[in-house]
Amino acid sequence: MGLAWGIGYQIYFTLIPQDYPRLKAHLYFWGIFIAAWIGAKLLFYQTYPDTSQGNFLTNISFWTGGGFVFYGGFLGAILFIAAMKYFDRKFSLNTLWPMVPALVLGHGIGRIGCFLAGCCYGKPTDSFWGIYLHDHYRHPTQLIEAVGLIVMGIYFLKSKAPRLNLIVVYLIGYGLLRFLVESLRGDIVRGSWGLFTPSQWISIGLIFSGAALIYIKNRWLSK
Repeated sequence: MGLAWGIGYQIYFTLIPQDYPRLKAHLYFWGIFIAAWIGAKLLFYQTYPDTSQGNFLTNISFWTGGGFVFYGGFLGAILFIAAMKYFDRKFSLNTLWPMVPALVLGHGIGRIGCFLAGCCYGKPTDSFWGIYLHDHYRHPTQLIEAVGLIVMGIYFLKSKAPRLNLIVVYLIGYGLLRFLVESLRGDIVRGSWGLFTPSQWISIGLIFSGAALIYIKNRWLSK
């Protein structure tokens, strides 16, 4: 987790425009860090039944130890960015963009950490790529997601495409990746909301958000 945030920090401050105030850049980065941490913990608390057996929210070890849900952190960061957009009228796509490759590559590194820790594991499988974990050969869900994220992050760093287009690629690309990976996950303790897991529902939301941005952009350009 520390390596993921550290590399994300370096990427963000490498890509942020050099004339952008450093104090404000730090405010965004650390604000997102805190909001994402809180969001990841709160969604973990909401979706894992074991948390109902104690008052986790007042337990310091709950907030400082393991147990995160990425989408909770993602939603927490979005809320922080929305608040800053409201208060900072100069907030623009140039301010937001460096956060995207930093997020994607940091997230990929974090998934390698999940693999090493044995969490977020896959269902049992007889496939050639099965990895022995928790008494079964299992789908390497953590590594599948890590590879997809790292490839996407490298593409973002090298691509010359418009930044809004790349944000759409992230929303739709990661939404699809996570939806498929979730179907291979074996830690069903997280439960489901109807047909899908909580993360699959949020993935669907990301996909529709990306499609909505495409529609809005095309409609605006057609005027």
